[in-house]
Amino acid sequence: MLSVDRDIRRLVAARVIERGLLRLRWLAAATRFEIALVRHERALRFAYKAYNPDQPRVPAGSPDGGQWSGGGDHAPRARLAGDVPTGDPPEIPKERPPTSRLRSAALKAAAKLLGPVARVAEIAKLGAWLATYSAEIQSYSDPPKSLEELQQAVSTAASGYDIHHIVEQTQAEREGFTREAIDDRENLVRIPTLKHQEINGWYQRPNRDYDGLTPREYLSGRNWDVRRGVGLEALRIHGVLIR
Repeated sequence: MLSVDRDIRRLVAARVIERGLLRLRWLAAATRFEIALVRHERALRFAYKAYNPDQPRVPAGSPDGGQWSGGGDHAPRARLAGDVPTGDPPEIPKERPPTSRLRSAALKAAAKLLGPVARVAEIAKLGAWLATYSAEIQSYSDPPKSLEELQQAVSTAASGYDIHHIVEQTQAEREGFTREAIDDRENLVRIPTLKHQEINGWYQRPNRDYDGLTPREYLSGRNWDVRRGVGLEALRIHGVLIR
């Protein structure tokens, strides 16, 4: 009897250790993903800051066509912003990340990897947990649409999409605009969920186009037309609205 008890205790201890090791491996993968994401974002910011549209470029047709020439025959060359190496994209974790930010980043990485015709089976191969978010991954690659198309789509609910207010609703209501104006059909568009998250984040980050303020800070105290103009530009920047 004592031997059986010892065997049971050993089995339980082994399973506890195994679960602990699995948990550690999962945490290590999540940490690697977080580090890769930070590196990726820093590289993107560097590429954006380095971009100078007035810098001379190598003529099209040459092997280095489209690259910046740097202004001299022997000056180091840098590629256009879209071609600047941005670091390896974050490895998509096989397990569901613990935070909304990491999950969104993983979903966008999957969408960019698979492209606009991603199938659920292909998505699941990258990680079983991703299949639950297949609609969000697929909608992220939607091509930009006209304002009229985005507004008309509001009447049709669809997985992977959110209803978005062109003029941000929370700030507008706080500053005295009516719900009638905020929820008017002219102010509503249906956009991909992940694009919606990107736009919300964009409003919170300092932007040199707005004198170093966040777009949300810049809009404080502004009239409706200015708010709408910034809202439409946000949709264009993020590839939702046709330019």
